[in-house]
Amino acid sequence: MPQGTMSDTAAAPAIVIVENVMKRYGAFTALNDVNLAVGKGERIVVCGPSGSGKSTLIRCINHIEKHDGGRIIVDGVELSHRLADINSVRCEVGMVFQSFNLFPHLTVAENCMLAPMKVRGISQAEARDRALGLLRKVRIHDQADKYPAQLSGGQQQRVAIARALCMQPKIMLFDEPTSALDPEMVKEVLDTMVELAREGMTMVCVTHEMGFAREVADRVVFMDRGSIIEEAAPETFFRTPRTERAKGFLSQIIH
Repeated sequence: MPQGTMSDTAAAPAIVIVENVMKRYGAFTALNDVNLAVGKGERIVVCGPSGSGKSTLIRCINHIEKHDGGRIIVDGVELSHRLADINSVRCEVGMVFQSFNLFPHLTVAENCMLAPMKVRGISQAEARDRALGLLRKVRIHDQADKYPAQLSGGQQQRVAIARALCMQPKIMLFDEPTSALDPEMVKEVLDTMVELAREGMTMVCVTHEMGFAREVADRVVFMDRGSIIEEAAPETFFRTPRTERAKGFLSQIIH
């Protein structure tokens, strides 16, 4: 499949368009002429070796990192230096990181309520109702009035997912959300993400959890040295990877 195309399952217009994107850190090129289109409702898993540009790509989509060349368009808004454009995009894009980034002085519910009240302008009562509903969705509503330090890593990551969902985003970005978790906690987070995928959430997920990719991805995007070198439906990617680099990567992580 040529770089930048969408899978057959993504018949909807692209909600994320990445065109010829470059990102450099001094002399190091982190992203090299990257093209990617994500259809509304499509679930994409981005994988590849460490340092291949995976996290940089999705951080550029949310403008946590500023791209140096090319264009990124999210839900019809092109990311530029204009703060209004950046804020407009960030309102529609939820982001879940490796580390949970919860506010330690706020309860679980308060962590989820803060952004909808500050950014969306909803009332405290509405924000709490929304927070409790989404905490129930990720099966952690009974922890709503605890503080993050009182929760396990898997529980904290599910709170982070609920917090992102409280903004009612159109797109969810996941940056290796299970990499900081103990093995026994990984499944509870992946189960939450699988449920989101089945409900039709547009997702771009950087992960090495290939079981998750097989189960929910419409397309697997493989990156190496700052470029997308292969992308295909999961069945094709895992069964018959085209490049030697992808074959070598899969041989190391699939046993």
